Amino acid sequence: MRGVSLRELLDAMLPAGTRVVGGESGLDREVTWATLLRTTPARTAVQRGDLLLFSADLLSIREPPLAFSALLELALEREAAGLAVVSPIPEAWGPLADEAGLPLLALPEGTSLAELANQIARFITARREALYEIERELQRRFQQAALTGEGLPAILRVLIEVTGKSVWMEDAQGMPWPDLPSPPESSPGQAERRAWLRRLSLREEAEPPVVLFGPDAEERVCLAGAVLLDRRPVGMICLLSPSRKITERDRLAIAQAALACGLVLHRERSLWSAEARVRGEFLAQVLRGELSEAEARRRARILSEPIEEPMAVAVFRATDMEGNMERLADAIRRLTARFARCRVQPMAEGIAFVFPPPVGESDLEMVVEGLRVELARALGLTHLAAGVGGVYAGPSGLARSFREAVQSLQMVEALLGGERTLSYQRLDIYRLLYPMRESEVLAEFYEQVLGSLERYDREHRAELIPTLEAFFACDGNLQRTAERLFLHRNSLAYRLRRIQEITGMDLRRWEDCFRLQMALKIRPILRRSHEQPGGGSDPSVGESP
Repeated sequence: MRGVSLRELLDAMLPAGTRVVGGESGLDREVTWATLLRTTPARTAVQRGDLLLFSADLLSIREPPLAFSALLELALEREAAGLAVVSPIPEAWGPLADEAGLPLLALPEGTSLAELANQIARFITARREALYEIERELQRRFQQAALTGEGLPAILRVLIEVTGKSVWMEDAQGMPWPDLPSPPESSPGQAERRAWLRRLSLREEAEPPVVLFGPDAEERVCLAGAVLLDRRPVGMICLLSPSRKITERDRLAIAQAALACGLVLHRERSLWSAEARVRGEFLAQVLRGELSEAEARRRARILSEPIEEPMAVAVFRATDMEGNMERLADAIRRLTARFARCRVQPMAEGIAFVFPPPVGESDLEMVVEGLRVELARALGLTHLAAGVGGVYAGPSGLARSFREAVQSLQMVEALLGGERTLSYQRLDIYRLLYPMRESEVLAEFYEQVLGSLERYDREHRAELIPTLEAFFACDGNLQRTAERLFLHRNSLAYRLRRIQEITGMDLRRWEDCFRLQMALKIRPILRRSHEQPGGGSDPSVGESP
């Protein structure tokens, strides 16, 4: 049963000259009724939200007299709103009320408590009726906003109109909701809001929970209402205000706005689920290349899917998120909701993200890497990898970009540790070699060229293969190679002679150098082809030319 704050009663209708003598910190407590104490009260006579009216001599009537501390303890236990006593009040009562945080009001001498109790009851009743009308009007406005088809932005616009205050929306992790007004740089109770939402215990209530946080050092408060989806908190809608400017209308508006947001999200999820079953199946078939060009284009026109535009495909996969890939897909949808024409499609190979190349942005790998880093941070992932295909148009182009992205993803996981993004354009010779990783031809070629050198390194704990890699990385420049390996040139010359002796290759012959470099490219593929992804790295993969 909604009431009014004790502060509002003090300002609006309590007798002139009423003073707060203790417990001022609790003036925002809600008063639901006024109870006149004619005798020492029993526990059941005091209800939650009661303002207890009595004269100071009431406690001395009892034999033995009742201590004020005992009455204060009873009021706290029963969650009363406060105490109002006809003056004079003993000086010792004020500090006790301060310590308890329960307001103690001194009414002027001669105040008729019976008449005051009736006045407060009439005031609260009238206020309830007024608030009910306000609530109905707010409910109508927010429901209309929810039905406009504009979604959450329309609801926040109405909330700004009816409160005149700064408002925003956060998700369950405290991150700003995409495409909505930005939150202030700082607001009261940022960490406390997230903790409140996590531990929220939901009851069968008609309205979403609303809580006040603050005030902060600038005397600002944040009023937050939980946005619920299937009785699960998915975010909160927030309002920033000076601490003395929060009204009951603001609380009602936040509650109705949060309720309308939940309705919009429920409707959007239902629509998305229905569309996803059709669009998702279609997009998955296009990416896998299962439809002919003509059939794919026919379905695209029916579904209004922009597959004729130049698009790129990125594929994300997290080795520490197996069995919960839908959570990763939802996170990608949320973080990319502001971009038009993007699509997210779970596939057996990972989560496919189809997107148009950003205007003026040629480095797709950098764009996807930024998204990968944000996803890893938001979801707490330690092994999130991404591969990026090229930009192509049409159904066959999407299928090609998807194949390239998957191949790049496999290379990231197999050779680069599984915690970065790699574009297909940077695979270089690995585009040819990696698909042949299970081929006996590659293994035979490697054994003929570098097998003896690898065994020599293993048996003698030598570093001839790393020396050969550095030699080619420095384009055969002996001085740069020696500096890279921190070797004297004579030591480097000795190692190179041993390499030639063991392999039978001549580093002065272009053909022999080509064979050695090809074997070095094959080496990490063979080394990782039968291991779990993310176990190592090859410095030559993915480096800029």
